[in-house]
This record gives sequence, structure tokens and C-alpha cells, in this order.
Amino acid sequence: MCGRSRPHTLLLATAGIGIIVAHGGGSATPTGLVLVLLAAMSWAGGNQVARASGVTNMVGFVVWASLFSIPPLLLGSLLLEGPSAIAAGVTNASVGTWAAVAWQSAANTLFGYAAWGWLLARHPAAAITPTAMLVPVFGMGASALLLGEALPAWKLGAAALVIGGLAVNVFWPLASRLPGYPWRRGAAD
Repeated sequence: MCGRSRPHTLLLATAGIGIIVAHGGGSATPTGLVLVLLAAMSWAGGNQVARASGVTNMVGFVVWASLFSIPPLLLGSLLLEGPSAIAAGVTNASVGTWAAVAWQSAANTLFGYAAWGWLLARHPAAAITPTAMLVPVFGMGASALLLGEALPAWKLGAAALVIGGLAVNVFWPLASRLPGYPWRRGAAD
């Protein structure tokens, strides 16, 4: 029973994500939504490639795979911003900007994707991918800690729902192994 999919256990986490989306302030645009959906689709494709590759050195895999992002990102920047804006951005970048670039490059990209790929190579995708719902929770926490943004009740409630839903998803299979519980005796979980 532990190997079965339990999508209903993620309803709490999905409700938390829904609260976060509902409080977005109406700032979403159709273009933004399409870009987010394309990014999610690209991430899913990357997960499939990482899982199927059988690579054991995920840091090396991420470094080499990241080279493929340079041409389309450079082209998009040239088309949308132009060469003068790119040059001005590079020459006028502050220390904080370069620190953010280093953080995005080393911590988020190298460590984050390498750790994610390592997990996908060793565990079922159904066990790993729900944890991606923690991204907005960590984002809200980091913005409160680093930028002094408020944590109103709706944010705390949404975070509690996401974490609670993921906890149920993670611990349900462990609890189902305990003797005497209804799902152990064959009742539906």
C-alpha cells in the first residue's frame, strides 16, 4: 500500500498554494502566466532527462546542461532589451547585484539542481516532486527575514497548509505500517 499514489493527501498543500495565488494582488499577466507554464514544462522535461541519464555526477551534469541556456537567454535579452541596456546593466551593476548573480549561479543553480537531480536519480519521482511546493513557503520566509516583508495570517496559514499537506504525504506510508490501523487491515486509505 505504501507504493500507491496518494494524490488526495496533497489537497492540504494545494489549498495552501491556492491561498498564496489568491493573494497575489492581481499582478499576473497572460504573458507572465504563459512564461511560468513554459518554465514548469521545461523543468519537468529537465527532470525527465536527469532521471533517464543515469549520471552520477550531478554537479558536472548541471554545469554542462547549463551551457545550453546561454544562447536562448542571450538572444532573448538582446531582442527584448538591446545591447546598450545589457552593457549598461553589466557596467553599472552594484556589489549586491553581483552577489545576487553569484547566489543564483552557485547556490540555486549548481547546488539546487544538482541536489534535486541526485534525489531524482535515487528515489521515485512521486516521493521527491511534491516538495517543490515548498518553494513559495521558503520565498515568503526569506522575504520576511531578509527584506522585512510582513507575514500576515494568510501567509502563515498558507504555509501551514503546504507543510501540513506535505507532512501527511511523507508520513502516511510510515503510519500505514503500524499494526492495528484501519488501512493496515485492508481498509481504503
